[in-house]
Amino acid sequence: MAMKWSFIGILAVGATVVSSSPAPALKGRSILHERRDVNHELSWNKRDRAPSDDVFEMRIGLKQQNLHRGYDLLMDVSNPKSPNYGKYWTPDEIVHMFAPAGEAVKEAKNWLNSSGIGGERVALAASKGWLVFNATVGEAEKLLQTEYWHYEGDEGQIAVGCDEYHVPAQLSEHVDFVYPGVAKAESRKSNSLARRRKRETRQHKTIRPGKLIGRQESNCSAVATPECIAKLYKIPPADKAHPNNSMGIFQKQSWYQERDLDLFFKTYAPNIPQGTRPQNLSIDLAVWHYNENDTHVSYPDEADLDLDVAYPIIYPQKATIYQVDDEYYNLHSANAYFGLFNTFLDAIDGSYCNYSAYGETGDNAVYDPAYPDNHTTIAPGRPVPFDPGNYKGERMCGVYKPTNVISMSYSRVESTYSVPYQMRQCNEWMKLGLQGVTVVGSSGDSGQLANNQCHHSSFSTFYASHPGNCPYITSIGGVMLQSNGTLAAANVKDIPWATSGGFSQYFPRPDYQETALSTYFSKHDPGIDAAYNKTGRGFPDISALGRNVAVAVLGELGVADGTSASTPLIGAMFNRINEERLAVGKSTIGFVNPVLYANSGIFEDITAGDNGICGVKGFPAVEGWDPATGLGVPNYPKLLETFMALQ
Repeated sequence: MAMKWSFIGILAVGATVVSSSPAPALKGRSILHERRDVNHELSWNKRDRAPSDDVFEMRIGLKQQNLHRGYDLLMDVSNPKSPNYGKYWTPDEIVHMFAPAGEAVKEAKNWLNSSGIGGERVALAASKGWLVFNATVGEAEKLLQTEYWHYEGDEGQIAVGCDEYHVPAQLSEHVDFVYPGVAKAESRKSNSLARRRKRETRQHKTIRPGKLIGRQESNCSAVATPECIAKLYKIPPADKAHPNNSMGIFQKQSWYQERDLDLFFKTYAPNIPQGTRPQNLSIDLAVWHYNENDTHVSYPDEADLDLDVAYPIIYPQKATIYQVDDEYYNLHSANAYFGLFNTFLDAIDGSYCNYSAYGETGDNAVYDPAYPDNHTTIAPGRPVPFDPGNYKGERMCGVYKPTNVISMSYSRVESTYSVPYQMRQCNEWMKLGLQGVTVVGSSGDSGQLANNQCHHSSFSTFYASHPGNCPYITSIGGVMLQSNGTLAAANVKDIPWATSGGFSQYFPRPDYQETALSTYFSKHDPGIDAAYNKTGRGFPDISALGRNVAVAVLGELGVADGTSASTPLIGAMFNRINEERLAVGKSTIGFVNPVLYANSGIFEDITAGDNGICGVKGFPAVEGWDPATGLGVPNYPKLLETFMALQ
């Protein structure tokens, strides 16, 4: 039976949808569609009525159809037993499959027209998920049988919205929500303490100084050079470079330095010519910071590490950097706008900018940046120090194509975000898989806690990390190479580092994990007292080296720990496999998890160590899949052979 989505565990509630699937009703009768939950609005105070002649842009979010079929559709092109394996969808086919029903669009337009809002005033968004129009407050109140008010936030900002609204009964099942409505326009709380507490680290790695060690006499457990990695995974030098097979790498607030790349190539990968650079694609950016030495601006460690790991594996293939979000949201407002990936997904899928799913439409007003960015202050009395850092253009929607592989070394504990936010985003990873895109994501770096806050107030519940909790992403954990040449889960011999692993509180176990996880619990029940969801999606899926990995940062050689090393390492392997398949006229590998779980023999099983940290008992590495190392560490020749044997 195919996996069915359901809300599991704690739900973050901001508003209550009262009736999204009403019983049959008389035509023309309106029913309550959405009502504000006042218990979750403590930081906003209702003030005065909004003037009836004020004009604002309104949006009617229409529900996507067929989302419940997403898992089955993806398995149809990702399961090697399917006759449609590798027969991927075009972006237009995906939009058509999931777009709101034509009848819903027609009925919604008729409703607006009958209320005096029609004709050229109403536009249908490209995703077919939004009806957009300008309306006065008076028109909106009549349309929705409600009252619009001004609300004042905890820092004096003003927003407009209503406490509840109504839509026609026969249309209610097609409408996700109306904006502004219960979801207030510009309802942003820039520096709230709650967000500051929620914020996690932006990357998952630790950079330490390392001494320059010759390529031939390197101690791989102390400094894992590209030569060590190639030997460990049996990866031969690459000899192909398809023009459409660049490896994609997501970056936020981190900028590689050209001198660091040249230093690394000269020292550890002399086959890569000096001056070799990735393609840089900017998303909602006004200023670039490549080659700047100011660590308060450039933060090169993450970006340098991703490229240092990936380039020696994929070269002469190319790399593509997706550099996301402007100065204000990355630096000055980092404690408030802690959303991940939505503006990136906007840029590679124009329909994602606006479509509705699970009560979420477009980017989230609480978590995500909004463009054009006209902020002039960081907080009351604190001006933004450099205006050029604000991106003044419109939000970038559908301006770039996704690469065949996308590596993301950023993650946060899943409890950071509301469940609808994560589910809508998870559907987008599914849609990328339908197009043949492989997405690998970091499992995180703090053991079973899924965050690095060892001073956290309570360790009673284990959460997964976002976005690897989504079953449509390949979650990558990290292992360490011991001095005796064997691999182990990171927490051995009192080393204060471990990669995250466990079970999602929000996403159910997918079918492709059923055998592996059932076997794990029947043979190796961990017996941990803290709460975790045995029926949830398990992570990581697989692991790779994540400790003492060679890196060059700010002109110095060093070593790095974290899934920020293991994630691009696996992504680079998948990029290499795509290269080989494309060379013989086959499709890209796309969503790989069904193949990985059906071929556990291609992995080296890790049975030493665990992912305990902060004095809290973790999950031990055991025979077969486990929450510390997943299926294990891949053997590249076996991995390649498995995928090359598929149609």
